[in-house]
Amino acid sequence: MSASPDVTAFYYLWYGTAAHDGAWRHWNQLAHQPAGDIASAFYPARAPYSSRDPAVLADQMQELRRARIGVIAVSWWGQGGWDDQSLDALFAAAKAAGIRISFHLEPYQGQTAASVATDIRYLLGRFGSSPALFRVSRATASDSSQSRRAVFYIFASSRLVPAELKTALDGLRGTPNDSIVLVHSPKAASATRVDADGVYTYDAMASPASFAGLVSDCRAANLICSPSVSPGFDNRQAVATNQKVVERQDGARYDAMWQAALAANSEWVSITSFNEWHEGTQIEPAVDFSAGTRKYTGYENAYGTAAANAPVAYLARTAYWIGQMRAGG
Repeated sequence: MSASPDVTAFYYLWYGTAAHDGAWRHWNQLAHQPAGDIASAFYPARAPYSSRDPAVLADQMQELRRARIGVIAVSWWGQGGWDDQSLDALFAAAKAAGIRISFHLEPYQGQTAASVATDIRYLLGRFGSSPALFRVSRATASDSSQSRRAVFYIFASSRLVPAELKTALDGLRGTPNDSIVLVHSPKAASATRVDADGVYTYDAMASPASFAGLVSDCRAANLICSPSVSPGFDNRQAVATNQKVVERQDGARYDAMWQAALAANSEWVSITSFNEWHEGTQIEPAVDFSAGTRKYTGYENAYGTAAANAPVAYLARTAYWIGQMRAGG
């Protein structure tokens, strides 16, 4: 089964281990003590891992392919950071597996509308010639270009001054750095206001009922719409305040979001997420696990799976829904 270029999974490259990297990164958030005690309500089937381990990256790319996901949007926090320094290995692994990469620009300290454009130029300067970079031809209301352009997602774009972001994006149009840019919003007008090419929702707690109107509004405005589907949400092990939970319901929550996205005839679909373990939105394999006082529940009973099939339940279900999407529903 071929991977779909119309489905993108949000992907996180920020994990590190003491054995591989000299110190734990992210698994130890909120004073957790890995490897048995991690900042997640779930436990990875491969155990807490390093995002810089080539073997891990190779395995993850194969898992994406088995799920029929063709593209990842890698979380990126600015030039020179941990994830920025880890990109070369990710691009190598993605190239080997036939996975394509787009970028999810996060709201790092000091980010401005002008720096967004600078970051796009920087990333294209590094990876613009890579066969692993996701490019697509899609003219929009904001850019009539038929050229194959790289794709960027801007998270929390509402933090940026709209007029300044519009100026920054307009400055990329018609240049070698012209890109397809989607802003994080549940409203098509958010893209129109800043001359972006479309919107994505990301929100794991969004109502599936909201997808139809958003997709319709974007279609009418000739914008790309990528509603984000998610299996659930649980950040209680990663944050001290604003803790929230959306139960997975043994897969029913994920199904409801996919059904809504397909019923709306979405042009693209994004998945929140492949491996955001802190918020419990991951579809990456997880297992039942106990260590001391910590007990983790994997994906047992999701879609009626058990034992050996449970860890990959959401990968298998993703492949099913992508098959439905490519078959036209």
